[in-house]
Amino acid sequence: MKPNRTKQSFYKLFALFTVIRGYNVAVLIFAMYITAYFIFSKDTTLFHFFEKVELHLIVLASAFTISGGFIINNFYDLDKDAISRPLPTYISRFINQNFKLTVYLIFCSIALITAFLASWRVGFFFIIYNFMVWFYSHKISKITLIHNIFYVVLSMMPFLALLLFYNNYSPIIFYHGIYLGLLLLSMDIVKDLTTYQGDLIYNYQTLPVTFGIYKTKWFISFILGLSFIWTRIMTTFNEVGHMGLYFTFVSVLIILILVLIWRFKAKWQYNFIYLLLKFILGVGVLSIAWIKINPLDLQKFFPLNN
Repeated sequence: MKPNRTKQSFYKLFALFTVIRGYNVAVLIFAMYITAYFIFSKDTTLFHFFEKVELHLIVLASAFTISGGFIINNFYDLDKDAISRPLPTYISRFINQNFKLTVYLIFCSIALITAFLASWRVGFFFIIYNFMVWFYSHKISKITLIHNIFYVVLSMMPFLALLLFYNNYSPIIFYHGIYLGLLLLSMDIVKDLTTYQGDLIYNYQTLPVTFGIYKTKWFISFILGLSFIWTRIMTTFNEVGHMGLYFTFVSVLIILILVLIWRFKAKWQYNFIYLLLKFILGVGVLSIAWIKINPLDLQKFFPLNN
């Protein structure tokens, strides 16, 4: 009996990790810390940076909010995901819907308690954030284009929390925000191409379902075109430091994606483009360190004195 219970517990934990997309949450946590240190914070050493308890509480609250968001999204989209994401959906069936709702409520509670421990302003911010996450899954996810824009806003809200915490309103931060917003928007619309069949069957009014794949590709091309222009603009700012190398690299990849988006027709090909955009996002997170660090001089990554 014990081996069977152990196996069932393992399956449930693995299923829960799949539902909350633990790898995405881990990337978010890393992205928040590296963004906070290299963009928002004015601390000169890692020691002074990490001694801020409020920062860790905001990151923790964001992680639980995002995890809860993935759970409630899976709860509402289970039937559609069975077509669009069959393997993860099959794994997620090891935990029932009631269990998902229970964990969702627990995660939301932890997120809010953690946020209020940081400050009442942070707590109020995360009340709004958690409500928006639920509202997205409950109502917004089936509305053409609005759900894409709403997704971008939700994805950027943890960084907005950092912005409010550090009270740093430097223009370069908003320039980075515009780039991130364009990249996330193009990613989400490309994702709609990969889930086209499920969206069509369950009446999710995505851009491909509403306007067709051809017009959707034109819209993606427009967003990617804006992204290309913005990457070139970003290289002109001294504040981006050596991260300008990243933006030059991305501008080349965007041209490649623009070619591929018109050549590709199969779902796996759209998935490839989506993964390529995620790769750009991941490399971007790592290259944030280049704002203050010469990539050819990485021993300065842990400065003891400034």
